[in-house]
Amino acid sequence: MHKIKDYFKVYENEETKAVFEKNEYESNRLSLVVIIWCALILIIAWALNMAGIFTVAKVRMNILTISGVIEFAIPVVLYRLFNGKKHWLKDVMIITLLLVCTQLFAILNHNVIFIMILPVLLSSRYFSKGFTTMISLLSVFLLLGATVLTVYYGIVDLNVYPKLENGTVITIKDGLRNSVLSLGIDESKAAVSAIINGFLPRVLALSVINFIALYIAKRGHDMILSQDEISRASASAKAELNTATQIQNGMVPNIFPAFPERKEFDIYGSMHTAKEVGGDFYDFFLIDEKHLAMVMADVSGKGVPAALFMMASKILINDRALMGGTPAEILEFVNDRICSNNQAEMFVTVWLGILDIETGKVIAANAGHEYPVIYRKGEIFELLKDKHGFVIGGMEGVKYRDYEFTLDKGDSLFLYTDGIPEATNSSNEQFGPDRMVKALNITADGSPKDILSNVKKEVDNFVGEAVQFDDLTMLCLRYNGNE
Repeated sequence: MHKIKDYFKVYENEETKAVFEKNEYESNRLSLVVIIWCALILIIAWALNMAGIFTVAKVRMNILTISGVIEFAIPVVLYRLFNGKKHWLKDVMIITLLLVCTQLFAILNHNVIFIMILPVLLSSRYFSKGFTTMISLLSVFLLLGATVLTVYYGIVDLNVYPKLENGTVITIKDGLRNSVLSLGIDESKAAVSAIINGFLPRVLALSVINFIALYIAKRGHDMILSQDEISRASASAKAELNTATQIQNGMVPNIFPAFPERKEFDIYGSMHTAKEVGGDFYDFFLIDEKHLAMVMADVSGKGVPAALFMMASKILINDRALMGGTPAEILEFVNDRICSNNQAEMFVTVWLGILDIETGKVIAANAGHEYPVIYRKGEIFELLKDKHGFVIGGMEGVKYRDYEFTLDKGDSLFLYTDGIPEATNSSNEQFGPDRMVKALNITADGSPKDILSNVKKEVDNFVGEAVQFDDLTMLCLRYNGNE
């Protein structure tokens, strides 16, 4: 008994109950549509029979139509009353459909055998092996009963009596015995012939359909479980990615103004990841009261691995910079540390600069990153084509070179990742460094926030509906001078 209950059980546990209930309600809606259409077809068949197009006895057709419409009305009314949200509705709807189909087969003729397939296949849509098995077995028993009815009150296939010459079927009015006697055929042999040539072939054909329906029900059941598992895993992964996004956003400075008490400079940064998490990052922090460190970096790859590598790189750069030294020395230390245990074989491009807040002098080093862009007051933004060193994490023992430039009062420095110039539109055309510089010069003398907002706007307008494949990360510093 326990095994039978398990076989008829639809959902595995409470976690999957809601998923199977939703599928059941959707299947009830489909069954309702099928029942309504069957009722309409029955009425149309009755009308065609009344018009003489069909040749079924009118009394039989009238009884079939009235009883069929009444039977169809029961599940329709129940569905409307309970809005299709009762588990037993599927039993009422499918069994009613099966009964009407059996009546059609019994009262019309043997060519209507195919209609017995409809409720069996429809039952498989509920993805319950037990329910489909029940309907399949019931269809076989009803087929047997309908076969008896066709013999007594309906028709006999001429496949059973091949010697007759009066068409394909004959109507039996007085029952099986009289018909057999009138044909001069031995009654016992006729019964055997009816079973072998009439009932058994139909049962075999219906059994094939039943097997297909059971297979559909089982595969559908397994599919729902698999999809539910995937959905839960996806939801869990999405929640974890959302948490990772929050953590990553918390890793970069995102409160502005960053140093409201420092009037010597104004700085603003933004990061727009192509996925939930990305490999770009920017950073800025005071090494001491006189020096501001600025970092712009881009990790190879995308997604979670790049984000983890990004956080490790950021922490190493920050910690080493606070210990003192030039940008080149800092990058050499970070590179050696990353290369010592870089099993993922990832790398990161880094631009690192240290601003002397009092003088405006910047000492910088470039580890394979994009050129910085400098604005001189009263002029325009221009690329500073500095010398690139090797990427961080590419090879141990790499030496980097410092270089210097000075920011005067009103000058600005713009840093970015390759997601800006490599932003691509639907025509596979890149935004490019020229458009980037042109976008910078639209509001060249604006605040860092306005400059970044305008660049992002220009990139978005250029890309249009195309998908963003790379992170868009920018940092802008306006040097106000030491008052």
